[in-house]
Amino acid sequence: MKTYKETRIIDKPRLVIVHDDSESPREWTNLGYFITQDNDCESPDKNDPLQYVIKETGDVATDLENHIKLIKEQYEEATNEKVIKIYPVVKYEHSRVVYSLGASYGFDYSNNGFYIITKESQKEQGTEPRHFEEVIKQEIDLYNKYINGDVYRFTLYDKEGEDLDSCGGFYDIEDIREHLPKEWKNEGLEEYIIY
Repeated sequence: MKTYKETRIIDKPRLVIVHDDSESPREWTNLGYFITQDNDCESPDKNDPLQYVIKETGDVATDLENHIKLIKEQYEEATNEKVIKIYPVVKYEHSRVVYSLGASYGFDYSNNGFYIITKESQKEQGTEPRHFEEVIKQEIDLYNKYINGDVYRFTLYDKEGEDLDSCGGFYDIEDIREHLPKEWKNEGLEEYIIY
Protein backbone atom coordinates (compact mmCIF):
# COMPACT_ATOMS: atom_id res chain seq x y z
CA MET A 1 0.00 0.00 0.00
CA LYS A 2 1.39 3.39 -0.98
CA THR A 3 0.81 6.19 1.52
CA TYR A 4 1.73 9.82 1.92
CA LYS A 5 2.34 12.07 4.91
CA GLU A 6 0.35 15.21 5.42
CA THR A 7 1.85 18.12 7.31
CA ARG A 8 -0.75 20.18 9.08
CA ILE A 9 -0.11 23.55 10.63
CA ILE A 10 -2.31 24.19 13.63
CA ASP A 11 -2.31 27.56 15.31
CA LYS A 12 -2.70 27.13 19.05
CA PRO A 13 -2.37 29.78 21.74
CA ARG A 14 0.88 29.72 23.67
CA LEU A 15 -0.99 30.61 26.84
CA VAL A 16 -3.99 28.69 28.12
CA ILE A 17 -5.96 29.88 31.14
CA VAL A 18 -8.65 27.68 32.68
CA HIS A 19 -10.80 27.78 35.79
CA ASP A 20 -9.02 26.07 38.66
CA ASP A 21 -10.74 23.57 40.94
CA SER A 22 -8.69 24.51 43.98
CA GLU A 23 -9.71 23.96 47.58
CA SER A 24 -11.96 26.42 49.37
CA PRO A 25 -10.11 29.30 51.05
CA ARG A 26 -12.19 28.42 54.11
CA GLU A 27 -9.92 25.36 54.46
CA TRP A 28 -7.02 27.71 55.22
CA THR A 29 -6.31 29.35 58.58
CA ASN A 30 -8.89 32.12 58.97
CA LEU A 31 -9.62 34.78 61.56
CA GLY A 32 -12.94 33.26 62.60
CA TYR A 33 -15.93 31.19 61.57
CA PHE A 34 -18.06 32.13 58.55
CA ILE A 35 -21.40 30.45 59.18
CA THR A 36 -24.55 30.75 57.08
CA GLN A 37 -28.03 29.30 57.49
CA ASP A 38 -29.21 28.59 53.98
CA ASN A 39 -31.59 25.89 52.76
CA ASP A 40 -29.93 25.36 49.39
CA CYS A 41 -26.22 25.95 50.14
CA GLU A 42 -23.71 24.55 52.59
CA SER A 43 -22.24 26.89 55.16
CA PRO A 44 -18.73 28.13 54.19
CA ASP A 45 -17.38 26.81 57.52
CA LYS A 46 -18.42 23.73 59.43
CA ASN A 47 -18.88 24.14 63.17
CA ASP A 48 -21.79 22.06 64.43
CA PRO A 49 -22.18 23.74 67.85
CA LEU A 50 -22.07 27.20 66.31
CA GLN A 51 -24.46 26.29 63.48
CA TYR A 52 -26.89 24.83 66.02
CA VAL A 53 -26.72 27.93 68.27
CA ILE A 54 -27.23 30.30 65.32
CA LYS A 55 -30.29 28.37 64.16
CA GLU A 56 -31.84 28.01 67.62
CA THR A 57 -31.26 31.64 68.61
CA GLY A 58 -32.57 32.83 65.24
CA ASP A 59 -35.94 31.31 66.06
CA VAL A 60 -36.31 33.42 69.22
CA ALA A 61 -34.28 36.58 68.51
CA THR A 62 -36.28 39.80 68.40
CA ASP A 63 -33.84 41.67 66.13
CA LEU A 64 -30.25 41.51 64.83
CA GLU A 65 -28.63 42.92 67.97
CA ASN A 66 -30.57 40.49 70.13
CA HIS A 67 -29.61 37.60 67.84
CA ILE A 68 -25.89 38.47 68.12
CA LYS A 69 -26.19 38.73 71.91
CA LEU A 70 -27.94 35.33 72.13
CA ILE A 71 -25.35 33.66 69.86
CA LYS A 72 -22.52 34.94 72.05
CA GLU A 73 -24.16 33.89 75.31
CA GLN A 74 -25.26 30.43 74.20
CA TYR A 75 -22.10 29.53 72.30
CA GLU A 76 -19.88 30.54 75.24
CA GLU A 77 -22.11 28.54 77.59
CA ALA A 78 -22.11 25.45 75.34
CA THR A 79 -18.37 25.42 74.54
CA ASN A 80 -16.55 27.48 77.20
CA GLU A 81 -14.94 29.32 74.26
CA LYS A 82 -14.96 33.13 74.51
CA VAL A 83 -16.54 35.01 71.61
CA ILE A 84 -14.68 38.26 70.88
CA LYS A 85 -16.79 39.69 68.05
CA ILE A 86 -19.74 38.78 65.81
CA TYR A 87 -20.43 40.45 62.48
CA PRO A 88 -23.61 39.97 60.45
CA VAL A 89 -23.11 38.76 56.86
CA VAL A 90 -25.57 39.35 54.03
CA LYS A 91 -25.90 37.28 50.87
CA TYR A 92 -26.77 38.87 47.53
CA GLU A 93 -27.83 36.38 44.88
CA HIS A 94 -28.61 37.39 41.32
CA SER A 95 -26.76 35.31 38.68
CA ARG A 96 -23.78 35.33 41.06
CA VAL A 97 -23.53 34.95 44.81
CA VAL A 98 -21.87 37.73 46.77
CA TYR A 99 -21.44 37.75 50.54
CA SER A 100 -20.53 40.93 52.40
CA LEU A 101 -20.42 42.30 55.94
CA GLY A 102 -23.55 43.99 57.19
CA ALA A 103 -27.28 43.62 56.74
CA SER A 104 -29.32 44.61 53.69
CA TYR A 105 -32.91 44.26 52.66
CA GLY A 106 -34.35 43.76 49.23
CA PHE A 107 -35.49 41.21 46.69
CA ASP A 108 -32.12 39.48 46.10
CA TYR A 109 -30.72 39.83 49.64
CA SER A 110 -30.82 37.47 52.58
CA ASN A 111 -29.44 38.12 56.02
CA ASN A 112 -28.46 34.57 56.77
CA GLY A 113 -24.94 34.56 58.10
CA PHE A 114 -22.47 35.62 60.72
CA TYR A 115 -18.72 35.92 61.00
CA ILE A 116 -17.74 34.92 64.54
CA ILE A 117 -14.30 35.56 66.03
CA THR A 118 -13.42 33.59 69.13
CA LYS A 119 -10.45 34.13 71.40
CA GLU A 120 -8.96 30.88 70.10
CA SER A 121 -9.41 31.68 66.40
CA GLN A 122 -8.04 35.21 66.88
CA LYS A 123 -5.02 33.84 68.74
CA GLU A 124 -4.30 31.34 65.93
CA GLN A 125 -4.44 34.08 63.27
CA GLY A 126 -2.79 36.76 65.43
CA THR A 127 -4.86 39.62 63.97
CA GLU A 128 -5.26 42.75 66.07
CA PRO A 129 -8.88 43.86 66.70
CA ARG A 130 -8.40 47.10 64.73
CA HIS A 131 -7.78 44.98 61.59
CA PHE A 132 -10.71 42.56 62.04
CA GLU A 133 -13.04 44.09 59.44
CA GLU A 134 -10.28 44.50 56.85
CA VAL A 135 -9.21 40.85 57.21
CA ILE A 136 -12.79 39.56 57.15
CA LYS A 137 -13.57 41.53 53.98
CA GLN A 138 -10.50 40.01 52.30
CA GLU A 139 -11.51 36.50 53.39
CA ILE A 140 -15.09 36.96 52.18
CA ASP A 141 -13.86 38.42 48.87
CA LEU A 142 -11.70 35.32 48.27
CA TYR A 143 -14.62 33.06 49.16
CA ASN A 144 -16.89 34.95 46.74
CA LYS A 145 -14.36 34.39 43.96
CA TYR A 146 -14.09 30.71 44.88
CA ILE A 147 -17.86 29.99 44.88
CA ASN A 148 -18.34 31.88 41.61
CA GLY A 149 -15.54 29.98 39.84
CA ASP A 150 -13.17 32.95 39.59
CA VAL A 151 -10.03 30.97 40.39
CA TYR A 152 -7.57 30.40 37.55
CA ARG A 153 -4.75 28.11 36.39
CA PHE A 154 -2.43 28.76 33.46
CA THR A 155 -0.12 26.79 31.19
CA LEU A 156 2.49 28.57 29.08
CA TYR A 157 3.98 26.91 25.99
CA ASP A 158 7.04 27.79 23.93
CA LYS A 159 6.88 28.39 20.16
CA GLU A 160 7.22 24.64 19.51
CA GLY A 161 4.31 23.78 21.82
CA GLU A 162 6.43 22.47 24.69
CA ASP A 163 5.17 23.13 28.22
CA LEU A 164 7.25 25.94 29.80
CA ASP A 165 5.36 26.72 32.99
CA SER A 166 2.11 25.90 34.73
CA CYS A 167 0.59 27.15 37.98
CA GLY A 168 -2.82 27.51 39.60
CA GLY A 169 -4.69 29.05 42.50
CA PHE A 170 -4.95 32.60 41.13
CA TYR A 171 -7.91 34.56 42.50
CA ASP A 172 -7.25 37.44 40.12
CA ILE A 173 -6.40 36.77 36.49
CA GLU A 174 -3.97 39.72 36.52
CA ASP A 175 -1.84 37.93 39.14
CA ILE A 176 -0.88 35.45 36.40
CA ARG A 177 0.95 38.23 34.54
CA GLU A 178 3.81 38.34 37.05
CA HIS A 179 4.58 34.68 36.21
CA LEU A 180 4.82 35.35 32.47
CA PRO A 181 7.79 36.62 30.39
CA LYS A 182 7.98 40.36 29.58
CA GLU A 183 6.51 39.79 26.11
CA TRP A 184 3.10 39.22 27.80
CA LYS A 185 3.18 42.58 29.60
CA ASN A 186 0.48 44.22 27.44
CA GLU A 187 -1.41 41.11 26.38
CA GLY A 188 -5.14 40.86 27.25
CA LEU A 189 -5.20 37.74 29.43
CA GLU A 190 -8.99 37.35 29.21
CA GLU A 191 -8.54 36.32 25.56
CA TYR A 192 -6.69 33.18 26.70
CA ILE A 193 -9.41 31.84 29.01
CA ILE A 194 -10.79 28.52 27.82
CA TYR A 195 -14.24 27.74 29.20
